[in-house]
Amino acid sequence: MFKMSSSKFVVLSMISGTLSALLATHAGTKSIQNCLFGFLAAVAFCISLMFLWILTLRPSPRQGILSVLRQLYFAGTSHIRGKYRLRELKAAWKNPRHAQEQFLMRILKENGDTDYGKKFQLQNIHSVEEFRKRHPLTTYEDYKPYVERVMAGERGVMTQVIPNAFIQTSGTTGPSKYFPQRDHRLTLRRWLDVTFANLHEVCPKIGLLQKKIFHYVQPVMSRAESGGSIRTGVSFYEDGFMASCYTTPPAGFRIQSFKEANYIHLLFGLLNPNVGVFCAVFLGAIDNLMQQLEQWWEDIVHDIEHGTINEKVQINDTAIRASLEVALGRGHPVRAGELRCQFKKGFNGIMKRVWPNLEVLVAVDNAGVWPKLKKTYAKGVKLVTFAYGTSEGMHQGLSPWIHDDNHGIAFWITSSFFEFIKLENSHESQPTTFLIDELEVGQAYEIVFTQDCGLYRYRVGDVIRITGYHYNCPIFEFMYRLGLILNLRYEKMNQVVLKEGLQSAVGQFTGVRLVEYAVAESKLIPKSSPASEETEDMPYYVIFLELGHVGNSTRHEDNKMTKVNEITTAIDNALRERNSDYQRLRREGAISHPRVYIVDTGTFEDLKQYVVNTTSTTINQYKVPRRIRTVDILNFMYDHATSSPAKDK
Repeated sequence: MFKMSSSKFVVLSMISGTLSALLATHAGTKSIQNCLFGFLAAVAFCISLMFLWILTLRPSPRQGILSVLRQLYFAGTSHIRGKYRLRELKAAWKNPRHAQEQFLMRILKENGDTDYGKKFQLQNIHSVEEFRKRHPLTTYEDYKPYVERVMAGERGVMTQVIPNAFIQTSGTTGPSKYFPQRDHRLTLRRWLDVTFANLHEVCPKIGLLQKKIFHYVQPVMSRAESGGSIRTGVSFYEDGFMASCYTTPPAGFRIQSFKEANYIHLLFGLLNPNVGVFCAVFLGAIDNLMQQLEQWWEDIVHDIEHGTINEKVQINDTAIRASLEVALGRGHPVRAGELRCQFKKGFNGIMKRVWPNLEVLVAVDNAGVWPKLKKTYAKGVKLVTFAYGTSEGMHQGLSPWIHDDNHGIAFWITSSFFEFIKLENSHESQPTTFLIDELEVGQAYEIVFTQDCGLYRYRVGDVIRITGYHYNCPIFEFMYRLGLILNLRYEKMNQVVLKEGLQSAVGQFTGVRLVEYAVAESKLIPKSSPASEETEDMPYYVIFLELGHVGNSTRHEDNKMTKVNEITTAIDNALRERNSDYQRLRREGAISHPRVYIVDTGTFEDLKQYVVNTTSTTINQYKVPRRIRTVDILNFMYDHATSSPAKDK
């Protein structure tokens, strides 16, 4: 295929312009000839203008003409659709109560004539207040028998439309659940359309034809009896409706192994110097990719230089490997030389050095990775929060800002009807709820939502804090999931307080930093476990810490300064300061001091692979299990511990 650089676009536009001028000059005297020559001249002139316009959109070098035009079609149509729906969303933000009422009434009408709808007479409900009186707050157990019927192929159970997909949750707070999606492919496309249209408004320097790196590992999928696929919320389709907009070829999005997928995303991403956007569901995946690049860069540069894929990259599907090798081409020694030069200088600020036009990372920073990342690999690059979404409700929030300017997320009020429970009332089964225009800035709420696939007044378990307003719509910050709260007695230690306490405690020791952590409640420990303390009647937290080095500290200095008993005391004190109920229970002797284990470096990376290999969680969904819920994971952490907890407190 004929490949073009920017200079060749210029040449083609000049040739087209010259041709149009010549045609105009040599037009004959006859009227038919005049019309023909005039038409050809106009066409040539338009083509020249099109080539010049395409240059302003920053197409990738070495990209074929047909490839550029195909990308222009998909990126352009996506951008137009996204702008239209973003305009709708902005209008809804100006009058959120009205938009929410309209959405709810439409859903009740559409789904009223179903088995579930008839149970609650949804078609006879004509107001928000009537809906809240008639329909109780719900959890997954209320829908489980209905979902099972839908998955078995029954019609008219939750929606009149037969769902084409069932979204499987990650199982972070318990066993996986399954939620029907009427048209998951369309929902996913709309989500990406609006997200990237919003991104172009937030970062206007991004060219429409600049390729994006999208970190993705294909999950294992199956089918329900109904024929609908069982998949994760963010899962691509084999037709690759947006694949032309990403650096990785379509075959690369079908790789199901984590390390191999990472290698391929890096290989093709680094081949393209004109990348404008780097995407992942969670920011930790991008940080992990950069760490792996430090280990793999020599192999990747060699493959770019020679047009090969290292034999260590074990892609079992020969068709996928062959397709990727064809897409890689015959070698790119010039680009390989550029990369080799940059990598030898080190990895501080490496993203901007290998991708000079990289403007933004798009991901959810659920683990607090961004402060470290922007000081190391991502110097000079911005972060935009991907979105707020759940498996149950898909897209439910959008961030129209650079992350460092505003951490808030605006509710996606055209896709769900929202209600809110004040956090202090979240323990009640049917507490009073508040609507979108009744929220207080600074107040924490549990989210309740109704969506178009058969969930009504559903308690997803997410806790948010209202931080302000965008137009007339509240904006929020995600805090934690109620299912991750630790509760030995009645202290209700949430993840925000726990993380702050651990960071504060570890920060008291010179030369070390907190890398990762996970906590279990002592009641999870089997009596047969060596860690069980039969003499201890009081419950306690079991805390696993992975620590890293800061500055020029040595391992010897770290060991000297981070004795387990000293860390335990610091953590215990930090939690006492931040949770009055924990302090009271400790003072009264109702709970015991924490048992702290220091684990090997890399333990939490190993844990990720273990969880993906042994559960239904996919790598795209994976989140560190901050609250350990299973004995298997607890034993895994014990096996990787390098310390013994302090027991004599």
